[in-house]
Amino acid sequence: MPGKKFKFPDSNDASSNKPAVFCTAERVINLYNQEHDAPAHRISKKVRAWFFAAAQGKGWTGVHFIPEVQSMHGAGCMLWVAQDRANITITKTVLVLVSGSE
Repeated sequence: MPGKKFKFPDSNDASSNKPAVFCTAERVINLYNQEHDAPAHRISKKVRAWFFAAAQGKGWTGVHFIPEVQSMHGAGCMLWVAQDRANITITKTVLVLVSGSE
């Protein structure tokens, strides 16, 4: 495929201070399209399934797709690595990841 080569986020770059990263919808779709002949234009079920499997295969322990507030279409995906100990709190409005070192 011609064009810019997108790199999948490396879980080894995560640290206790920064255990999570956000991949925009554009990045998720570009990563998917680099690996598939039939291009995707949105974060569909097949794109989510591929990205989830790819992320776990690359060492990410948490994968969560986030909708955009206005359209409710996929805004992107949060990836995180579980540290030695982490507190995860999920409420109706907030996902909080706090490493054990904080």
